[in-house]
Formats: sequence, structure tokens, C-alpha cells
Amino acid sequence: MIGGAAFVDLLLRDRRAAIARVRDAAAADLAGIVRAMVATIAVCAAIVGAALGSDRGGVQILYAAVKLPVVLLGAAMLSAPALTAIGGALGRPVRLVHDLAIVITALGFGALVLVAGTPLLLLAHAGGVGYHATILLVVGVFAMAGLATLRVIVGAYAGDAAPGRRAGVLALCCTFAVVGGQLAWALRPYLVRPALRDQDAAFVEPREGSLVDAIFDTTRSTQRGW
Repeated sequence: MIGGAAFVDLLLRDRRAAIARVRDAAAADLAGIVRAMVATIAVCAAIVGAALGSDRGGVQILYAAVKLPVVLLGAAMLSAPALTAIGGALGRPVRLVHDLAIVITALGFGALVLVAGTPLLLLAHAGGVGYHATILLVVGVFAMAGLATLRVIVGAYAGDAAPGRRAGVLALCCTFAVVGGQLAWALRPYLVRPALRDQDAAFVEPREGSLVDAIFDTTRSTQRGW
């Protein structure tokens, strides 16, 4: 059985070997790997959340440091069963625990990539970069981490010849995007708009519909602007 720190080190040095260890691990070893990856995601996401909250400072640092781990872990736990369910419906062997461990491991690697980009966010804050430019930087850093996560997941199942593999991975990615996006929307703000910085910090903003509603409203506003 490999320790948590040793597995994180292996994941950084050799992702294929780390995923192979997950695929071949016994249930007891999987539990240790999942615990290590959950802790990694929580710590990394808290660091990134605190960096985002530092743009306003004060209690917003704590709020963002608490909310971002909830978003990432919540989305992973709710989305991983989609991989097993869709694949199982199409004839792929059902291995829910292993699938969950692979998803958590991939997200753990993505969280490590995400925390590696945190100095850029702090540098933007120190340099007085504007709110909208900072938003674009945040999107870029998260996109980089998301692509790293997706690459690990796709690589983990690339050699799986069982039917339903591709559909299961696609279902996982779609479900994670929807669930993660909605959770992130429901628990905003992380960065605070300049116009609201004189108000008391709020853990979450008042409900304003779903993420889909916000996208539609933004699209209609843009079309009217044209």
C-alpha cells in the first residue's frame, strides 16, 4: 500500500503509473488513494480560493477558501457515477469504486495544476490588474487545470476496449461541466465586483436563477448591444 504523499509524488512524476496503480488496486488501497486525493483537492482549492478572495481581502478570503473545495469535490462526487452508469448501460463492466478513484485522482492532478497557477493570480492582484482582466486570467488558469484533468481521464480509459467507454467518459465530462458550473454559480462570489466592495461581504449572492438563465440573459443583452 502506497502512502498519500508518495502517491501524490508518483502522480506528479508519472501519471500513467499512478493511474495504473489505481486501476489495479485492491479496495483497501483505493480508500487510501481516494483520501489522499480528496485532501489534495481540498488543500489546493482552498489555496486558490484564498488567492481569489484576497482581491477584496478580509473575510472574503475565508469565504472563497471554503467554497471552492466544495465546488470541486461536490462536482466530482455527483459526476463520477455518470461514467459508471452510462458505460454499464452499454455493456461496460461496472466498477464504480475504481471509476470514482480515477476521477478523483484526475481531479487531484488538475488541482495541483490549478494551484501552480496561483502565483499568477496573486501577481495580478499585486499589479493592480483590473477586474475584467483578472476574470479572464482566472478563466485561463481554470481552463488549463480542466484540460489537465480531462487528459488524465481520457488517458486512463484509452486502453479500455470494453463497450461504452467513450460514451461514459463523454457523459462524465458533460455532467461535471453542468454540475460544477451550477455549483460554482450558486456559491459565488469568489472575486467581488468593484461596485460591490463597499458593501458587507456575503458568503453567497442572492439567488438569480440558474447558470443557464444567466448565460441566456447575457446573450440577449449582447444581442441588444449589437
